[in-house]
Amino acid sequence: MKISKKTNICRLVVLCAFGFVLHNVTAQKSIKIHRATEIIKIDGEATEAIWQQHLVAGNFIQTLPEAGKSSKQKTDIAILFDDSYLYVLGVLYVDDKNEISSQLTARDDVGNADVFGIQIDPFGEAREGYDFSVTAAGVQSDQKITPTDTYANYNVVWQSKVKLYATKWIVEMKIPFNSIRFPKEDLSNFKINFQRITNALNEDAYWNPIRLDVDGYLNQLGKLNGLNSIAPPLNLSFNPFVSVVTEKSPTGTKNTTFNGGLDVKYVHKNAYTLDVSLIPDFSQAPSDDQIFNLSPFEVKFNENRQFFVEGTEIFDKGGYLYTRRIGGAPISKDNIHLSEDEEAKENPVTSNIINLLKFTGKSKNGLSIGVLNGITAESEAEIKNINTNTTRKVVTNPLTNYNAIVLDKALKNNSSLTFINNSVLRSGAIYDANLTALLYRYYNKNRTYSMYFKKALSQKYFSNTEDEFGHEYYGYAGKVSGKWRGGASIKLLDDKFDSNDFGYLSRNNELRFKGDLSYTNNKPKKIFSRYQVFLDHQQRYYYSLMKQEQTYYKLGTYGVFKKNNHTFFAEFRYLAKGKNFFEARTKDRYFNVPAQAETFLEYQTNSNKNISLSAYMVLVKYYNSDVFTNEFITGYGLRARVGQHFSLYFSQALEDKPNGVGFIKNEENDIVFGSRKVKELNNAITLNYAVNSTLNVNMRLRHYWITVDYNNQFTLKNNGDFMTNNFSINPDDYDDNFNQFNIDVLAKWQFAPASEVSLACKLGSNYYNAAVNSNYGTNLKRVLEENNSTTVSLKMTYFLDANILKK
Repeated sequence: MKISKKTNICRLVVLCAFGFVLHNVTAQKSIKIHRATEIIKIDGEATEAIWQQHLVAGNFIQTLPEAGKSSKQKTDIAILFDDSYLYVLGVLYVDDKNEISSQLTARDDVGNADVFGIQIDPFGEAREGYDFSVTAAGVQSDQKITPTDTYANYNVVWQSKVKLYATKWIVEMKIPFNSIRFPKEDLSNFKINFQRITNALNEDAYWNPIRLDVDGYLNQLGKLNGLNSIAPPLNLSFNPFVSVVTEKSPTGTKNTTFNGGLDVKYVHKNAYTLDVSLIPDFSQAPSDDQIFNLSPFEVKFNENRQFFVEGTEIFDKGGYLYTRRIGGAPISKDNIHLSEDEEAKENPVTSNIINLLKFTGKSKNGLSIGVLNGITAESEAEIKNINTNTTRKVVTNPLTNYNAIVLDKALKNNSSLTFINNSVLRSGAIYDANLTALLYRYYNKNRTYSMYFKKALSQKYFSNTEDEFGHEYYGYAGKVSGKWRGGASIKLLDDKFDSNDFGYLSRNNELRFKGDLSYTNNKPKKIFSRYQVFLDHQQRYYYSLMKQEQTYYKLGTYGVFKKNNHTFFAEFRYLAKGKNFFEARTKDRYFNVPAQAETFLEYQTNSNKNISLSAYMVLVKYYNSDVFTNEFITGYGLRARVGQHFSLYFSQALEDKPNGVGFIKNEENDIVFGSRKVKELNNAITLNYAVNSTLNVNMRLRHYWITVDYNNQFTLKNNGDFMTNNFSINPDDYDDNFNQFNIDVLAKWQFAPASEVSLACKLGSNYYNAAVNSNYGTNLKRVLEENNSTTVSLKMTYFLDANILKK
């Protein structure tokens, strides 16, 4: 949601205070837009007569910290248009210029600065909107807004200028109609809002009031009157790029490549967008935060590649798409059969992407369409015979086509019906996969109550064995607005359901019942500016055997203090004795998990200050167990801003699990577990230096360290308990001491609109042994001494508008 943009604190508070569902708002402001009759110069001065003629008092209303009260500062606004652009003016008054917070940051990061923004919903259906904001330092931020989320990686070309004066600061914006989607025939339902964030006052205020007791944001926009039909010019742009990438492996092998590619964007009739990326280059994507995975489940990483995070919000529906599969690890990378005299000389860890295509759009009758396609090249491993010195090649990933289709139909009261199809087609004998899902979301007339249902079918088609089909069912019903809210849901995944070929699913074979209830007060009169209390209850079953896995009860609260804008969170969760069906790595086998109580506490200071702190603590207490002992987890983050240009963020997380259990191996027909002590430490520091609003340098350092110390080993019995055995297994043979160190440096200079030169340097090293009793200093020193992998990438991207090329 838009109001969550400023800080992590605000985001958590808003998410707890109200959901992402829509609700009618009784009061709605309106503002008249006028056609520009003279040339508007974007200079932050607003000296044109037409600006002065149509400038009006905004009379902004606070959302935070004192919901419903008038803003403490005066703001005047005006809006104009011509056939190509929207022009926006904000005049933001202050008592003194020194009150204006103008910290320099990277694009799309408002940091600790004052902000003025405009949010628009061209269709007026509260289903898709846009946010264009500018900080007092002149840094731009643009986002796509949906009923359920915001997408900061929406980046378009627009102009803005800020100028600071003794008792005010002025923002001028020039937003191309080509950067947004809108109905060409009828603009009478165009919705709009203006936002002002004042850092010194901890204030977030809006022109059209945003009420915390009403769900949703887009449904609370005001009305824009007077916008006539327009005919924007051809919407076709090109982003050619050239790059040089130098890579060094830990073994010292170096490789330098010169790359060139092209991204093309075409918008047809201002409704349908086609994005094509030819020979994409993702060498500057940030490094993944690798961990030592002790669980039986795959680790899910964030998508950091620009093509997949920009303009892909329609594909998030249902949660079935995981775009990291495109260009990810080859499907047969770990299934190479080697003879005793063979070794893998080369085995690619990723698949090369040939091209990418993305098509999105929305028809005038409310049908949204999304198509995503990617093709990856064949990958081969090179196998060497150590006796004959001959080599052979094995295909680890065939030529593969990934395709995702989403059709989303808007219904009455912002209800919706969604069809999803994801498919993976592979050449050769390796299986093909398909997933089809149907989603239905319902709201009543006042949008007080909601229901949500989905049904999904996964399919795997094999060439030499029987095809496999799996099913998912989900249903939810609840009250989604007001101080009191709550709902109940049921989820069923059978043991054949698998969406992992183009999605991410940690587990299947699950039947889950869940209920929740919450009370939120956004206008308390005394200590807090808002608070919430909530209850959750869940029961989960291993579906194929209908055995209960887990039952928990959770009581939680949060509050924001009026006096200092500090925030606290507290949760208590009790988990009854249950069963773990996955750690044994054998179908239908489980071990008994003792009852436990978890206490979570977090405290956050005011992030609007130059120095802010957030810290949390988790205490886990086990009951009636001879194997598990109490656990302790803690962490904190310290943010500091030094002057206008420099900021840093340091975080540290520690987990201490002195005695748990984990799978070791299969011995004959027995499953062998070990008791283990796990300590995990994660340190990270991010440094950011902004020279100006177009030149920024960012550096991130991370050190991850984990020790796993096995003490005993035992056999898992059929009833889920453990017993001693006579196997000659030394638990110390399974001890692990793992370190990873990363440095990511990225410098960007935007030398023209949407055109930039960037230099990225990524360095990473791993250190692994069984010295579980070694200290932190020794491990840090050793991982820094290890041979590292290095990637240095210099890239230039240039934006070309077809209209300029025509001229």
